[in-house]
Amino acid sequence: MMFSSHLEAEKQCLLNCIEAIRKSGSVAPARYFLTTTTTTSKAGKTYYYARLVKEESVGKQTVRSLGRIGSGQHLAWERSIVRRDAIVELEQQLKLLDELMQRQQERSHLVARDFSEPKKD
Repeated sequence: MMFSSHLEAEKQCLLNCIEAIRKSGSVAPARYFLTTTTTTSKAGKTYYYARLVKEESVGKQTVRSLGRIGSGQHLAWERSIVRRDAIVELEQQLKLLDELMQRQQERSHLVARDFSEPKKD
């Protein structure tokens, strides 16, 4: 194998970060996101509510109320979605890093080659 030890260290760092995020709490599944809705009482007071939306397929969604914004359920889902998004980003970086390491390995013959000018006698 011929790729930079720095890349291998970065890969391990990304894997460690992903593992730490997974251990820190629940991770939301794909296609779940939060929205808000409002209602106004007869007295004119506006209430804000959080909703959990699961996109089943194109145009089809399942909606579940999480209570008022800032409720325990709302905050728990918000944190799990943040964890999911962070893992997705780190996995994308990991994929790019793997591609770079593969490219370096495939082209290692270029590194071993002597590019210096021939010596004149």
